[in-house]
Amino acid sequence: MRFSKVYKQIVLDNSFKNWKNLLAYYFQISKAHLLMLARTEIVPKSLAKEIAQAFADLENEKIGEILPEDVEDLVFLIERKLSEKIGVEKAGFLHIARSRNDIDATIFRMCVREELIEVAEELIDLVEKLSEKAGQNVRTVLLMYTHGQPAQPSSFAHYLLSLAFDLLEVLEALLLTLRVVNACPMGSAAITTSGFKIDRKIVSDYLGFLEPVENSYRAIVTSHWISMPIGCLKVLACDLSRFAQDILHRASCEVGIFDFPDELVQISSIMPQKRNPVILEHLRIRSSVSFGLFNAVENAFLNTPYQDVNENGDLVLSKFLGGVDVLKQALQLTKEIVEKIVVDESRVKELALVTGSTTTELADFLVREFKISFRQAHEVVSEYVKSGMSYDSLVERFERLTGKKFTLTPDQVAEVLLVDNFVRVRQVMGGPGERSIEQMIRTLGTRLKSCKQNIDSMKHFLRQSLQKMQADFISLVLNR
Repeated sequence: MRFSKVYKQIVLDNSFKNWKNLLAYYFQISKAHLLMLARTEIVPKSLAKEIAQAFADLENEKIGEILPEDVEDLVFLIERKLSEKIGVEKAGFLHIARSRNDIDATIFRMCVREELIEVAEELIDLVEKLSEKAGQNVRTVLLMYTHGQPAQPSSFAHYLLSLAFDLLEVLEALLLTLRVVNACPMGSAAITTSGFKIDRKIVSDYLGFLEPVENSYRAIVTSHWISMPIGCLKVLACDLSRFAQDILHRASCEVGIFDFPDELVQISSIMPQKRNPVILEHLRIRSSVSFGLFNAVENAFLNTPYQDVNENGDLVLSKFLGGVDVLKQALQLTKEIVEKIVVDESRVKELALVTGSTTTELADFLVREFKISFRQAHEVVSEYVKSGMSYDSLVERFERLTGKKFTLTPDQVAEVLLVDNFVRVRQVMGGPGERSIEQMIRTLGTRLKSCKQNIDSMKHFLRQSLQKMQADFISLVLNR
């Protein structure tokens, strides 16, 4: 059968290029399926051996760059090549109780599983870098902003740990979606499984899945294997873009509380004074591009029938893989930023002083010291700020509003307003005080350790499963 030239060029040839990148998964699935057919005696062992020997030879052959005119896709091409080796009748036994529907669905899950493990490992590394940097900056003060305006001082560790916990939540959610991905569609065949007494668990175990997808229709129609991980990855991309934008603002000349070494800065071709921390822009770009690609994948499923459709196919998967690739670049850039960013503490303290960002603590101190209401203290300090930090104005407003004598000296007021004091007194859980930061680092470490164990266990199980399959396949080839 010859296909339309336009259809072949746009659909089949591009699909073939995508599928060539997935070929290793196809061979793994075919080996596992053949071993199952032999173990369940659906295919005689002697025939299974002959198929296995031919298949082993085929695995080492190079697949052409161009899809033949009369072949629809890679599955049919491999079947044809197998038929050329052992004959059509014998080769056809390999396709008992399987379909392109469950083959494709399984290959896609195996591919996504591998990509998600890589993203999870990148995330673990980034969270560790954030925790390490936080530990080095427990006493490094940083001015925090709300609504784009200076708000209160804190510590750099406090800021870094906020992002670390956000990313940890994404990591934990991603590991949960991995359980959704890591279920095996094989044995579902076209839709309804098969009249042959196949054992789906054998194939699932060989391929490193946790279990078969229990409902065979769901196995070939669901989009959750890709849409659920995408939800997590979009949150991750959003977090990274917000981080990039926030750091860009604080690294600007007008703010100037973050700085970067020359190796992360580019200059202007004409303006001698320019130092552009463009790594932040490249992080922001990659976060946005990956988010857009993930959106495209999600949108592909809108208003599609709850059936096996080509939206669940290689084109959509290729966009997902493109998004993951760009997102991994974003994670690597973030690690570089975290490792090499520097806080200008003198600038932090200068800004904190001129913007009155420590005056919340003065209001709190007046409440504790003079037993007045916070609303009274807030009004007193607000007038103090409006007066340009006039000590006389503070005394006058306090005594007039409260009827109490103001007994603090100018030096005592200045002590209360110190940036270091503001941070030091905040020892409540979750705050920037040293004890609080140390506890957060411990909590982060405990949860991160659990995630690492989860990933290590999954990788070990996957490696053992595939090694067992390969060993059993070789035994079949050698007729052991």
